[in-house]
Amino acid sequence: MTENAIALVSFVLTLMVFSYLLGDLPLIRVLYRSAVYIFVGMTAAFTLVVSYEGLILPYLQDIQNTETSWTTLGNSADVIIFFTALLFGLLLLLKPIHSLTWLTNSVYAVVIVVGASVAVVGALSGTLFPLLHATVTIPEDLSADFAGLVDMLIIFVGTMTALFYFHYQARADSAAGQSRLGRGFRGIGKAFIVTALAAIYASTMLTSLTILSERVSFLFQFGAA
Repeated sequence: MTENAIALVSFVLTLMVFSYLLGDLPLIRVLYRSAVYIFVGMTAAFTLVVSYEGLILPYLQDIQNTETSWTTLGNSADVIIFFTALLFGLLLLLKPIHSLTWLTNSVYAVVIVVGASVAVVGALSGTLFPLLHATVTIPEDLSADFAGLVDMLIIFVGTMTALFYFHYQARADSAAGQSRLGRGFRGIGKAFIVTALAAIYASTMLTSLTILSERVSFLFQFGAA
């Protein structure tokens, strides 16, 4: 009975989302927005539950653990981190008070700076450094690994020409003062960039079509049942 109820709710929500295809009518707008609001609300609730069980609750349990001394570095660090996060959360609640907006903005600034730092470190360690390593890595046996050599050359040419394109694209007068060879490098870099963006777009479209086909198949299966 529970599985049938879940399938029925999924069926109704799917129809509410697909109702957007019928046009911007008042009833259709209400159905589509209701489905979107339900999705956003459930996502926020799920995030809250996961944050509580995976972050807040472990800190509370660690603080209340009698076997751990409050003077140890690990437990003290947990207490400091927990109350710092709690303080930041309370300061965010002061946003409606205009005279204390600077406190909320300070928290936003800290969050943005930390997020940007994490993003930069992730981009360097996860993208730039592996790309540089793949660019300069030469197969040990070129005759036995011809495909690897071709991949290495494509990566090297694509990386260098793409960087060349972005470097000279930032200068408005670069095209007039460039030689034919420089314009050729920029064209090759542009071709690599367009190819990469096209591959990303195609992958996104393929994922979307896969999800769409699964939803359409679900509708037909539920209707046949």
